[in-house]
Amino acid sequence: MTISRRNLLASTTATAAAILGAGATRLGAADGAPPFKLRYGPHVGWLNPEPPVRQLEIFAQHGYTAFEYNGLPSRTPQQCEEIRRKMDDLKMSMGTFVVNRGGWRPTAMPDRGAHRMFLEDVRRAVELHKIVGNEVATVTSGLGVLNLTFEQQTRNCVDVLKRAAEIVEKSRLVLVLEPLNVKVDHAGYFVVYSDHASEIIGQVNHPQVKILFDCYHQQISEGNIINNINMYWDMIGYFQTGDVPGRKEPGTGEMNYQNIFKTLYRRGYKGIVGLEHGMLNPGIEGFQKVTEAYRQADSFATS
Repeated sequence: MTISRRNLLASTTATAAAILGAGATRLGAADGAPPFKLRYGPHVGWLNPEPPVRQLEIFAQHGYTAFEYNGLPSRTPQQCEEIRRKMDDLKMSMGTFVVNRGGWRPTAMPDRGAHRMFLEDVRRAVELHKIVGNEVATVTSGLGVLNLTFEQQTRNCVDVLKRAAEIVEKSRLVLVLEPLNVKVDHAGYFVVYSDHASEIIGQVNHPQVKILFDCYHQQISEGNIINNINMYWDMIGYFQTGDVPGRKEPGTGEMNYQNIFKTLYRRGYKGIVGLEHGMLNPGIEGFQKVTEAYRQADSFATS
């Protein structure tokens, strides 16, 4: 049968519309695939300019049951309610969003002068949590303060997180303090290492304030990922991923995510693993490659 150029173009256009349109096409990636062993949560924003609710549909079509969305606080209450309805429809859970508003100084924990604004952001996070039911919310230490000692800054972090704990304890929201690397991405950031984060969380001593262990940042800052996961296990409330170098999906750098995920699985981690990184390739094809990478990393033996 002869296919004209016009018919070929029409066929190609129809196929693209079926993949990216608002219909229920499964996109092929999840068909026949077993469920993931862990609760991986793709990052809303990968598939912009698709609206968040459409991105959730695509995530679900590829076998994901969770997601995270740092930009949620910028959405209106009505938009948040729309996201929650879609979550319920798809039976999806939400991991984290970032509590602190833009900039490192206005809500920096080491600076007592910034505590009022930080606590306002925590209250706002609780209100958003009441709508979307996210499991955790990220708090960042912000920049260090040059005219204070390390010990004074640490005490200020502890004090403000104790006050934040009082705000969230009437909800189910867990705040997770995220160490970030200063070598590549966040020069001047205060909480960098796992032992420092554990010192702060240990002094706060509240079940709803824990550590966010971002494997990308901790690989750059300190390495020894699996040993540190095991060492600080009881204080960790959430994990995020990203390969090094480049902060893209597993398999694009030096990290052995199959062994990392096996550790989480064998230790009985039930939380969401947030995929807070970029994609090597953009768009739906790039997202499908990301999913292939996570299926490979998730293929560890369970026995």
